Amino acid sequence: MVQASDRFETVALVGTGVIGRGWIRVFAPRCRVRLYDPDPEQSSAAMRRLEEDLAADRAEGFISTFEAARILDRVERATDLGAALENCQWVQESAPERLDAKRALFAELDRRAPQDAIIASSTSALDPAALFEDLPGARRCLIAHPFNPPHVIPVVEVLPSPATDPAVEDAAAAFLESCGRRPVRMRRYVPGFLGNRIQAAVIREALHLVETGVADAASVDAVIRDGLALRWATIGNFGANHTNAEGGIAQYFARYGEAYRTLMSDLDSAPPDFDSKTLEAIGAAVETRENVSGPEDLARKRDRMIKKLLRLREESPLGH
Repeated sequence: MVQASDRFETVALVGTGVIGRGWIRVFAPRCRVRLYDPDPEQSSAAMRRLEEDLAADRAEGFISTFEAARILDRVERATDLGAALENCQWVQESAPERLDAKRALFAELDRRAPQDAIIASSTSALDPAALFEDLPGARRCLIAHPFNPPHVIPVVEVLPSPATDPAVEDAAAAFLESCGRRPVRMRRYVPGFLGNRIQAAVIREALHLVETGVADAASVDAVIRDGLALRWATIGNFGANHTNAEGGIAQYFARYGEAYRTLMSDLDSAPPDFDSKTLEAIGAAVETRENVSGPEDLARKRDRMIKKLLRLREESPLGH
């Protein structure tokens, strides 16, 4: 089994939708990357988007012409799954989020991938125990769930199944770190993992506040973007708690724990309706506020700002 991160030379990306094509930019600066998708149009689109993304990054000064050319030189489309898997050391599966389809695909990947290759799933919610159940090579399989877009957001949630070899998890985390990611190793499975659970809690309350007329979407976003998120983006949630009292987080919650218990009890609202009219109005308001022409334009603006923020953080490392 591959142990050292410097032994990973070729990565097979299986599935080239939004997440799959984001993984290209994660791995290609470091390894050769082969793309495979059962829909040839999907992999063709992934290559076009890669070229467009690299051109935009060059124009905005995030990468050099040399770096962009090197990435393109390391990426190739495979005509079939066998060609994609040949002599690879890492397989990243990014197929549609259906347990039965993923289980069938993993059975094939386990059968056809080199015996020393690690096989990782991009699933954002599935239980690895169910995903890899009865798989002969379950010891080399785990979840490596990125945040969208994978090449911009550094965090990757790493979650083994009960059958995963601990050495595989160690090697996977080391490899992801060598690709500039921030592997976050979970101790056990919960639905939604870490990020989606926290995100769901925030979305639930944000929509509840808008749907019940407490405030409009702009006000809710302002409190998050221009208030809470500024602290979260620098020192995290618990870091922010720790700075809210001279004696740190223990003193803070000793003072305000009861107030938080009361508030948390009041947060027990029903899930939002996800009313389409309300959501369309929120989307239109966001586009007007951000002066963008649609979700893709907004995503590009988001990525540009995150990259600039990450550059600033590199100047003042937070530590891990």
